[in-house]
Amino acid sequence: MVIITIFLVVFLVILISLILYSNVYTDEDDYWDPDALLNSGNYRNFSGTLELMCGLPHLSSENITKRLTDVYSSSPALGRYFRSAQVVYFSNESSTVLYQLEFSIPPLIEGFMENTMNPDFIRNVLRQNIYDEDDAFDPEISECDRLKLDPTSLTLT
Repeated sequence: MVIITIFLVVFLVILISLILYSNVYTDEDDYWDPDALLNSGNYRNFSGTLELMCGLPHLSSENITKRLTDVYSSSPALGRYFRSAQVVYFSNESSTVLYQLEFSIPPLIEGFMENTMNPDFIRNVLRQNIYDEDDAFDPEISECDRLKLDPTSLTLT
C-alpha cells in the first residue's frame, strides 16, 4: 500500500509540473509579426555562386530562381526572414549561376547575425536541400533530365 501511494504521489507531482510548465512557458519564436519584420527596413543581401551538374537546354534562370525561393521560403530556420532570390547571371554553356538572396533582419538580437544570418549557415541550408533531393530521386533517372545542383560548388558572401 505504501509503494502504491509513493508512485501515485510521484505521478501527481510530475503531472502537475508538466501542466504548470506548459502554461507558464511561451516560446518567443512561436510569436512573431511578419509585417513588422518586412516593414522594419533592415535588409541583408548575400551573393553566391553554384554550378549545375549538367546544362539543360530547356533550363532558364526562372527555374533556378524558383528552386532557390522554394528552398529558403520553406526553411524552418530562415523562412520568416527570407524576402527574395534572384539569378544575376546564368550561363547554360558553363553551367555557372550567380545569384543574390535578400533577407529581412529583425532589430538587433544577440547572436542573430553570427548564427542565423551567417553565410555558412545560409549556404548549408541550400546544400542540405540538394543532398535531400538527391536521396529522394530514383537513381535510374539520368541527372541530366532534371535541375541538379552541385553541392560542392556553393559559395556565399
